[in-house]
Amino acid sequence: MTNDPSLAETSSIDEEIVAYLDGELDSDSEARVVRRLSEDAAYRSRLGQLQQAWDLLDNLRGAEADDEFTASTVAMVAVHAEQESKSQHMRVVRQRSFAWLALVGVVLLSMACGYAVLHRRMTRGDRILVRDLPVIERVDEYRNIDDVSFLQALERENLFAAEVDDGA
Repeated sequence: MTNDPSLAETSSIDEEIVAYLDGELDSDSEARVVRRLSEDAAYRSRLGQLQQAWDLLDNLRGAEADDEFTASTVAMVAVHAEQESKSQHMRVVRQRSFAWLALVGVVLLSMACGYAVLHRRMTRGDRILVRDLPVIERVDEYRNIDDVSFLQALERENLFAAEVDDGA
């Protein structure tokens, strides 16, 4: 908004004259504009300027689109729509991939945390039982052996190397 009264008045005059030129005024308003035109030279001058601008606009040739322009425009719109569709599809694929990766990460993290908690909670006795589990599982087979020298001979042959876990 401006505080300049002459600018506001000019804008109001221009609106009134444009409405007159377009034939949009009712009969009372049109009579008032005709009366003012006969009395006010500045008003007539402004009407002449706007009428000249209107005439120049009417004389401009309208640009007409030929079939090639229409076809190229439609083709460009189709290419743009296809690119947008592919882009949207890639976004959906990335979001799904991220969701799966996040799920796998959560599962792996849960497994690692579970292992760490169980490992910490195991007592020394539990660790010894876990270490000796292969022997405990075959205790019935070992009862059939008469003396330990047979097992020592098997150990010298390195038959038990894969089953022994001394890290615990």
